Amino acid sequence: MNMSTPEPRPHANSDRAAKFIFKASLLAAVLATVVSALLIAVLSAASSFPRGTASPTVLEVASNALLLIPITVVSCGFYGLVAGLAGSSLLGLRRRRIRSTRRLLIEAGIIGLLFGFLFPFFDHLVSQSYINGMQALFSAPVGALCALLCAAALRRRFLKSSDATA
Repeated sequence: MNMSTPEPRPHANSDRAAKFIFKASLLAAVLATVVSALLIAVLSAASSFPRGTASPTVLEVASNALLLIPITVVSCGFYGLVAGLAGSSLLGLRRRRIRSTRRLLIEAGIIGLLFGFLFPFFDHLVSQSYINGMQALFSAPVGALCALLCAAALRRRFLKSSDATA
């Protein structure tokens, strides 16, 4: 009986890449949902109180954001999942060229910004709402932020898998 280390499976790298893509897309969906709800709550709180009155408290904004999460999960969360699948797949295709955390964050931020600009068109298809320029203005930085947070959270796993394929 040979007690040496087991040979790696031939599809171990593809399994690892699929797990990375799945985890990144789920994280992107959660981040897109929470960040969008928080942004809507902050912007509505900032614009709803007239001058000379007390501003809303952090607790009020947080509770409003929690109430908005079931609403934002429909369009923002689903788009975060789709964009996370596409974005992490694109990064997976470029895995051999990405050797540092800095390059990973730069490429993830660019991909997130581009997918953020596309969100109003997706929202129009899902909810039949009109395409708003302000929505594109806010969704692009949110897309970049979510992509950067996903890349930062999963950078060790991504860079380890890129070293294994080199």
